[in-house]
Amino acid sequence: MAARLPILFAALAFALCGCGSSEQKGGRTRPPPLVTATKVQLRDVPVEARAPVDLRPLAVADIGSKTLGYLDAVLVDRGDRVRRGQLLAVVRPSDLPDQLAAARSQLAQTQATLSLARANAERARSLAPSGVMSAQDLQQAESALGASEATSSAVQSQIAALATRLGETRITSPIDGVVWQRRLDPGALVGQPTGGVILTVAQVETLRMFVAVNEHQAGGVRVGQTAYVTVDALAGKSFEGKVVRVSPGFDPGTRTLDAEVRIPNGEGLLRAGMYGRGAVVIDRHPHVPVVPASAVLVSNGRSYTFVVKGDAVARRPIEIGVDGGNWMEVARGLAEGDEVVTAGSEGLNDGAKVRVVRDVDPYTGDKLAPGDATKLDKG
Repeated sequence: MAARLPILFAALAFALCGCGSSEQKGGRTRPPPLVTATKVQLRDVPVEARAPVDLRPLAVADIGSKTLGYLDAVLVDRGDRVRRGQLLAVVRPSDLPDQLAAARSQLAQTQATLSLARANAERARSLAPSGVMSAQDLQQAESALGASEATSSAVQSQIAALATRLGETRITSPIDGVVWQRRLDPGALVGQPTGGVILTVAQVETLRMFVAVNEHQAGGVRVGQTAYVTVDALAGKSFEGKVVRVSPGFDPGTRTLDAEVRIPNGEGLLRAGMYGRGAVVIDRHPHVPVVPASAVLVSNGRSYTFVVKGDAVARRPIEIGVDGGNWMEVARGLAEGDEVVTAGSEGLNDGAKVRVVRDVDPYTGDKLAPGDATKLDKG
């Protein structure tokens, strides 16, 4: 930025005054240099833990078939919104219908056997008291009845299991969401032992991101804090969310702590997989001086700025707090109402005479609205 300022400032100076030769001509002396300046603003400055992030779905479900068979139909495609319980695909089972028919035939046989065993047991109970039927014959009849009942129950359970498996050939969505991927087409063999994911459904009405917080800032991160994310695809927009959980320990490789943030996405402007910049607001500095980043100069590791005093400037050492990118918090050295040079400070000395243009964008020459020079960008 420092390399661009002289060229842009020269263009601004030419546009504003239409003159300004730096050489003495016809006895005229060199005019004072032209600078732009703006007043120091007092703002509430957010202290943020920032990190690059990628947006992820709130939940992702890979959907396959438990039943061996051929995929008969896929009723949705990528990008379709689905509801929980909605039919997504149908599988044509290989042998389940035949197994179910055989089990039902077996059930008919066992029910006939059960009816006979029940009749024999009732006859034995009625004849045993008169001595016509021995106690041993009664026990055998009771035992045959018990065996027939057990066989009938087993076959009924088998039929129920086969019916459940047959019902699983109708594949439904386990969650509300959107079809993230479609991997197979009709005709593919699915189910055990071949496996294979047919569809992937993701919840994207709420997205989540993980902000890596360093050890210095980790103590200020708590559940419920406000967070923001910005993405290159939606320049100028900031999306707000909340911290929902904080990792209990640091990653030994990066020495950072993950803060999980959930971002409402009801309008669908954000997309899972976007890469952006996340920030968790861990503190706020109320009512502190803020200046444009172009007003701050660094020399020998120390920061300073030039303050306008009438038609001259004074070199003022300052202490920088939060660095907001295009603005900076001044922790010490400036007060509200001080007027600082935002462009044209290269080559200035303490006490130098200047010509001041106020509240002008040093890059374009456009007039700035009050506060624009130190606008706080979230995220």
